Amino acid sequence: MNRIAGILGIVALVLAVPWPAAGQRKSMVMQGHSGFAFQEEGNLRPGLEMGIGFAFSCVPRFWLSVEFSRWKSESRTAPGLLFDGTVTVSPILLCLQYEFLNNRFFVPYVLAGGALVITKFEIDPMITIPEVKINQMIENGPSLYLGLGARIPITRTASFFSEVSYLHRTAPGKTLTDDMNLGRSEDPIVVNLRTIFLKFGLKLFF
Repeated sequence: MNRIAGILGIVALVLAVPWPAAGQRKSMVMQGHSGFAFQEEGNLRPGLEMGIGFAFSCVPRFWLSVEFSRWKSESRTAPGLLFDGTVTVSPILLCLQYEFLNNRFFVPYVLAGGALVITKFEIDPMITIPEVKINQMIENGPSLYLGLGARIPITRTASFFSEVSYLHRTAPGKTLTDDMNLGRSEDPIVVNLRTIFLKFGLKLFF
């Protein structure tokens, strides 16, 4: 909860800062996208990813962005990893974006930043003896986030964009076994959440 409160505090600070606009240049962006999340871990299946965000112009060609994203991935049992179930990943991203070419037809950019990755795992029903219940948990935590993209203006205030990005997150977790006779036992696991994204969306400039 302290980490979540911290990231929300950063977002509030960003909103409170009076970022300057340069002349007639647009100084704020709202965006929405959908795409695909390709997990590096072999027992996690690719999933549909969606997100919304906004950005502020710091100086010409630089944007400070906040993005809220979410996707689900199916897990298949593997030794020492997650059992069958569904992983829901909801990162809150804070990034700095630089447009290294700016014209009316094609605007490529790079971005780098960090994320607070909130993760939930729902294990599928398992066949066990009645006295034993098994569950797994994944911890929330920080991550590095990098990306490369481009936008194509379609009007003076709207652009289509495509982006390839990478989330670098390895999360500690644990397998919980509740035995009515022996009590609870915990076995640590490591969950590889490193993910490559392919995104498509629309940016609206204000």
